[in-house]
Amino acid sequence: MTIAMCYLTREGVVLGADSTASTASSGFHYYNHNQKLFELGEESTIGVLTWGMGGLNEVSHRTLIANLADSLAEEHAATVAEVAYRWTALFWSAYQASTWVIAERGLSRKLAHDPAAQPSPSMRTLEEENAYSLLSNALVAGFCIAGFLPPDRTPKGFEITFDRDVPPAVEEIPLGEYRFFGAPNMIARLIFGYDWSIRESLLASGKWTGTPRELDEVLMAQFLQHHVLPIRDAVDFVHACIYSTIKALKFSNFSQICGGPIEIATITTDRRFRWVRHKPWDAAVTEGER
Repeated sequence: MTIAMCYLTREGVVLGADSTASTASSGFHYYNHNQKLFELGEESTIGVLTWGMGGLNEVSHRTLIANLADSLAEEHAATVAEVAYRWTALFWSAYQASTWVIAERGLSRKLAHDPAAQPSPSMRTLEEENAYSLLSNALVAGFCIAGFLPPDRTPKGFEITFDRDVPPAVEEIPLGEYRFFGAPNMIARLIFGYDWSIRESLLASGKWTGTPRELDEVLMAQFLQHHVLPIRDAVDFVHACIYSTIKALKFSNFSQICGGPIEIATITTDRRFRWVRHKPWDAAVTEGER
């Protein structure tokens, strides 16, 4: 899992993410030096942020992002939106051809496993049911494409989510807003005073007698709102949100799905992609050393 963030200001964009990646077989195993934030090519004005599915079985996100950079070098894009749509087409093709997605699609056509029923070719076995449950939760892949393309130096950001057979939508992030991706519930509780599951639980409890909109008005009154920040303070805000989520999960009864070094990059309207924090290649080797 991931805690990732995009902050879009008039001065530019700040992107950040943790470094934890998880694999599941007999329980979860965590690696704390994964990369989830990439520069699109070299000397670029666009960054790519990813969360959810850490890569396809056949090809890595890193390779696909490099392929997109190669195609943009051959055929330049006019806008950041065009880059986002070209990424959507490239990744969707690889995603639909992935053996993991194909396997999940085949299992979804079978009936759910019923231990009391006679085994049938049309019903999932217990092993298939476990595999289907794992795949269903693991095949969501999210991306944020953000930056600018000269001569237009207006910062732009786009969110794209891939979820099995659901055609992906490209959603623009409004200027002056910030977005959390992956596991945003901890920081949502801190900033907004609640997360989506709390809201849904209140509505489903039967204790709330007003409308959902009225509940939103009550909850949003607790929102710790701030003005659009100067770019360096936006860097601080992104780091604080990611760091707070990592620590909240560490000192909770939940799995530590976020952690490792925090990586942050900024693309300002007068400069190209620059790393604010970027782990060196020996980060895993030197972990724990003083």
